[in-house]
Amino acid sequence: MGNESQESKGALGLIPALRARIARYREQADHFTRLADAEPVETIRDQWKTLASDYTYLAITLEPNGGSSRGAALLPDASHKPGSG
Repeated sequence: MGNESQESKGALGLIPALRARIARYREQADHFTRLADAEPVETIRDQWKTLASDYTYLAITLEPNGGSSRGAALLPDASHKPGSG
């Protein structure tokens, strides 16, 4: 049984479903960033940027060690957490 759980983990030490979730959150963050870049209305653009930042934060927090190796560089404001902006 113990070997079964070890075999299901990928190269990053994460189960495939978690890696897929992290990837999906990053894709959504990229999508929201593109929407923000194309948005002419400032308040809506800011909301898209907030969503992008929130999804980036989610992806980072799901990575091993909370993404400490690269997480701060990915967030415009490393202190940003969902709902604070």
